[in-house]
Amino acid sequence: MSGSRKKVPPPIPVIGTSQGSGDQSREDQLREWEENQRRQREAASQSAPPAVPVPAQASAENAAPPAVAAAESAAVPARVSADGYLPMPEFTEPDSSDPADRLDFYSRGIFAVQYAARANHERAEQQKLIGLGLRLAAIKEEELHKSAGFDTFGDLTEDRFGIKKHQANNIIRVLGVAQALEDITTQELKERPLRVLVPVLDTHGAQAVRETWQEAARHGNVTDTALKQAANFLGYAPPKELPAVQEKKTEPEQKPAAEASESLKAVERIRTLAQRDPNRARREAEQLESAVRELLEELAGNLDR
Repeated sequence: MSGSRKKVPPPIPVIGTSQGSGDQSREDQLREWEENQRRQREAASQSAPPAVPVPAQASAENAAPPAVAAAESAAVPARVSADGYLPMPEFTEPDSSDPADRLDFYSRGIFAVQYAARANHERAEQQKLIGLGLRLAAIKEEELHKSAGFDTFGDLTEDRFGIKKHQANNIIRVLGVAQALEDITTQELKERPLRVLVPVLDTHGAQAVRETWQEAARHGNVTDTALKQAANFLGYAPPKELPAVQEKKTEPEQKPAAEASESLKAVERIRTLAQRDPNRARREAEQLESAVRELLEELAGNLDR
């Protein structure tokens, strides 16, 4: 029995069913079967790289661990939506049970939320400027203050919306600049720096405004000074307003001295008040400062009459 078992070949598929061919026939069939198997393995190895092993191994080797992938999804905000706003990252829990990993995961999520909030606030302020400008311009153009019983456009805006006349006019003035920039930046657009780009828009068009903004943004924070320098570098800088300076020279020299003396009297009066009531003097000084700033803007030609 033991001798017959030693002659039995390893368990393989039976290729032939003939029982009379003897051991030689079985060995020939075995060699043929092994040759077929070898050919199949070679064929499989040649076709395997583009089809099976590479994608499977790449996905296994390159895939980030669950905790890392989840952390990255929490830390990086989703793509900006069509209207320029970032959706807030959804709250998820990390897969890791290690306290340090969990803290790191939640910390990244907090940073992501703070980032999205800042970005959305700046975009909202940008759209606020454009939204105000469009509506204020329409009210002014249609002279709707008259039908509402107001003598001037400024009376209406200050009474209804708490926006002074010079502020409303400045918002209207930079409206075209803000609209030219809303497609290339989600940053907050403040009215004062945008005034620099108004003559650029009027003379060279919206594309020149965008190029000036992008040039200024390459160097960091976009300020009115940076915009002036960028406009000058690109050849979009407006000419200096020399006529306004010449007009001042034709005025009697005594009038500025008289105006200066009146302003100095106001300053001296506040200084005297400060000796008795510092808090009240500070409030009056702040009011005077605000009034002077508005007056300077009006004298610079920012107030449309």
